[in-house]
Amino acid sequence: MKKLIAVLLLCVAPAVMAQHHRHHGHHGHHAHGHGKWIVPALVGGTVVYLATRPQPAPAPTVVYTMPPPAPLGYQWENIHDAACNCLRSVLVPVQYGARSPINGLQ
Repeated sequence: MKKLIAVLLLCVAPAVMAQHHRHHGHHGHHAHGHGKWIVPALVGGTVVYLATRPQPAPAPTVVYTMPPPAPLGYQWENIHDAACNCLRSVLVPVQYGARSPINGLQ
């Protein structure tokens, strides 16, 4: 949409500038300016630049969710998943042994 507006402004700007310099009923010498293209070129260049400059990407939204309670005999552990280079929460069976918090020996 911005590019369409830029093209329309580029097409209309020279016509507007040309109509401004038409005078009716004046006789005599007029200085014919050779720089009539400068203002439309600056306006058009500004419009095209603003329409085509890259827009910054919005920051990604991160959603943190709490896992549901683990069933009896299982616990949640975060493990590194090499496929996505991220941490995944997985259910693993609880290993009861000498260092188990259930036995009180930590």
